[in-house]
Amino acid sequence: MNTWVLTPCHRPGFSDFTRSLAHLSHPVDRTVVVTTLPEPIEQDELPGVTVLLSPEPEVNISRWWNTGLDWIEQHHEPGPYEVLCMESDVRIEWSTLAQLRMVLRNYNLAMVGADWHGVVTSAVETRYDLDPWTTEHRIPGLCRLVAGELGLRFDEQFRWCFADDDFEWQHRKAAGTGLVRGLTFEHGPGRPLTGDCAEWAEVDRQQFVAKWGGPHIR
Repeated sequence: MNTWVLTPCHRPGFSDFTRSLAHLSHPVDRTVVVTTLPEPIEQDELPGVTVLLSPEPEVNISRWWNTGLDWIEQHHEPGPYEVLCMESDVRIEWSTLAQLRMVLRNYNLAMVGADWHGVVTSAVETRYDLDPWTTEHRIPGLCRLVAGELGLRFDEQFRWCFADDDFEWQHRKAAGTGLVRGLTFEHGPGRPLTGDCAEWAEVDRQQFVAKWGGPHIR
C-alpha cells in the first residue's frame, strides 16, 4: 500500500496522538506529523515518523495540512498514492483504513470517509454535485482518505472550521466523494468554538459562501 497518514498536532495533543498511532499500527515511515510553535513536538519523540514544523507561527489549519501534503507529494513512491488526513485524537482501525482505500480506488473517487453517523443506505453514498446537504452526510472532517496524486490542497484563506468543507467540495468537483456504510472511528470530546476560533469560523463561513455561491449544509 502506498498509503500515508498525515496529522497536524500541537504539543497538548501529543499523548492522544501517540495512542492513535499505536491503535492504527500504520508503518511509521509513511506517517507525517505537522507540529507548531511555541512548543513543537521534536523529531526524537516520534522515532521513524516524519515531523515537520509549520513554517509560520499564526494559526492556519489549512497551511498545516498543506505542509504535510507537499512533503508527501515529494517523497511518496512512484504511482498513485493515498493520504489519510486524520486529526490527532482519532482512533481508527487499520482494517477500516484498508477498506476506505479499496472503495477509493474501486469507485475511482477523490475522497472517501466512514459513515460516522450511520446514515448511509447503500454500500457507498457518492457525491459529485456542489449542493448543500445535511451535516450527517458530509465526509467527516476528522478523518478522510484522499487520492494524493490529484494534487488538491487546502485553501489557505480558510483558517479554521470551513477548511474541511472546502477541501471536501474540491474533491467532489474533481472526481467525487464517497461515504462508506458500516465503517466508523472514535475521537476525543469536541471543543466549543470560543474567542478567536469563533471569529475565524464566521469569517470562514462568509468566505465559503463567496467562493462556492452558497452554504455547505442545509
